[in-house]
Amino acid sequence: MIHQTYNRMSANLVPLTIVKGAGHEFIPLPQGENATTADFHSIRTKTTDSPTHLTSGFYKIVAGKARPAHYTFEETKYILSGQIDILDEATGITHHLVPGDFAFFHVGSKVQFSTKSEGLAFYAVTRPVRTPHPNLQGREESTKSRL
Repeated sequence: MIHQTYNRMSANLVPLTIVKGAGHEFIPLPQGENATTADFHSIRTKTTDSPTHLTSGFYKIVAGKARPAHYTFEETKYILSGQIDILDEATGITHHLVPGDFAFFHVGSKVQFSTKSEGLAFYAVTRPVRTPHPNLQGREESTKSRL
């Protein structure tokens, strides 16, 4: 019985997408800016209830003015290095995030990002690509089967 289930599922297999070198090391800050995003992959989900885009990338910020954001999509951020302060305008609380901390932003969240030094986070969002990672051209591996 298990084998039969596996055979039915294997007929619908979809290849992985691998992006080589999707590192944060080569993300330049735009001239005159102290924060940027670098989207490196986006898909149109096949979720049947409510299909949407799922995009992932890096968020980089250095000391400077606070960066406001008003969310019309969901986002999750995982702090990789440094520190990022997030002022939640709904509560007035400033959260000090460091490596290993995680934040989730709901549709309607309104925040301000800042840092006293610099910070780097990985994110996943339910929106299409807005700011493509500037150094990933041609790094997506082939999905052609080698079997």
